[in-house]
Amino acid sequence: MNKPMNGCENLEMYAVGGLDPEERAEFERHLKECSACAEELVELIALVDLLPMASEPVPVPEGMKARVLEHVLGENNLQSSTVKATRIRPWLVGGLSAAVLLLGVYSYTLKQHVNDLQSKITLLNRPAEAVQVNNVVELSSTAKEIVAKGLATIVIDAKGTHLLVQAEQLPELKNNEAYQVWLIKGKETPVNAGTFLTHNGTGGLYYTFDPNSYDTIAITLEPDAHGDKPRGTPVLAAALLKS
Repeated sequence: MNKPMNGCENLEMYAVGGLDPEERAEFERHLKECSACAEELVELIALVDLLPMASEPVPVPEGMKARVLEHVLGENNLQSSTVKATRIRPWLVGGLSAAVLLLGVYSYTLKQHVNDLQSKITLLNRPAEAVQVNNVVELSSTAKEIVAKGLATIVIDAKGTHLLVQAEQLPELKNNEAYQVWLIKGKETPVNAGTFLTHNGTGGLYYTFDPNSYDTIAITLEPDAHGDKPRGTPVLAAALLKS
């Protein structure tokens, strides 16, 4: 869009509120005579009006117009900016569009993070839910040389039924070794309930499950924590009592 340059160079600064009162009044007089600026101003204001949706409004610092033009044009002589303004205007409009889009995406992402954080804070501030202890079974060592002992506690709360496994006096782990908990029903393939490491021979884990699907729990010492079937030495075991 071709426009006369007398006063047109202030279009963008007017749209973003970067003119001082005297310049603003002068440009508004120019608008009454320049239909090209009036039409383009409508498009710029539509873009600028989206910015508050993505960020807090910040007053335009004094002297912003001069600093912006000096930086964009790479010159200290602002008189030459009149001729070059039309060359940078499409770039500036495109830049405003991109800025609005990026700020909108950032605002949405930030809002999601805030909502997630508020949800977590709400959960933390809730009173503790009642927990019902359904069964407690003692885990016995599977060999005379193993002195380890433990408990498998089945608890029920509003979220379901859970197995809490605790063991102590376990043999110390070496290299990549880990303890693995298995849930078994008859001769079916054991189900991996998770792995744990120990501190001073003590360790355990927490697992949500259906107690009616299993009748035995076992802990094995495995060469690593990546097996989907028992490969190591049984350490502790017990029958899961039915309620």
